Amino acid sequence: MENEHVLVIGGTGMLSGVCRRLAEEGATVSVIGRSREKHKQLTDLLEKSESINPLIVDYQDYLKVEEEVKRALDRIGPVSKVISWTPYNQVLEFILKLVSEDQGSYDLYQVLGSRRYFEKNTLVVPSNCNHHSIYLGFIIEEEKSRWLTHEEISNGVIEGIKTRAQEYIAGTLEPYEKRPQ
Repeated sequence: MENEHVLVIGGTGMLSGVCRRLAEEGATVSVIGRSREKHKQLTDLLEKSESINPLIVDYQDYLKVEEEVKRALDRIGPVSKVISWTPYNQVLEFILKLVSEDQGSYDLYQVLGSRRYFEKNTLVVPSNCNHHSIYLGFIIEEEKSRWLTHEEISNGVIEGIKTRAQEYIAGTLEPYEKRPQ
C-alpha cells in the first residue's frame, strides 16, 4: 500500500481499523466522514497522523463532497483504491464519477451487509473502475451466531483487498437462517 492514495467513504466508524492499517502500511488515506470528533479519534491512534487526510463532510451534500474530493485529488494525486461503506448507490456513483476523471484504472471495494449478497447490485461503475464486493457476514459459535466485531470487519475488508477477488465474504453467509436476529 506504500505511496498509494486510498479514498475511504464512511471510514470513521466500523472501517476505522481499515483506515489505520492502510496508513500504517504507507498509504495516504482520504477519509470521508461527517464527524470531526471521529476523525480526531482516528488520527490520534496513529503514529503518522499525516497519513490520514480527513474529508469532514456529509456524503449526501454533493457540492461539498465534490469540493473536498477534488481538493484531495489535486493535493495528493489519483487514487488507486476506493473503499466504500454506504448504502446509497447514487452517492457512490457520484463520487466514482469524480474519482474517474483524468485518471487510469483503479479498484473499488464496496463493503456490503449480508442481505445485499442475495440482491442484485445495481451500482453503475465507470469503465476505468474495477468493482469488488466485500460482504459482511456473521460468525456461528457452537449453536449461536453473532455479527462480526469491528476488528473482524476490518480484518475481513483488508483480506478482501489483498485477495483482489470479485466477491469476498468476511465471516459466513450460510446458512442464512442462522444469522443473528
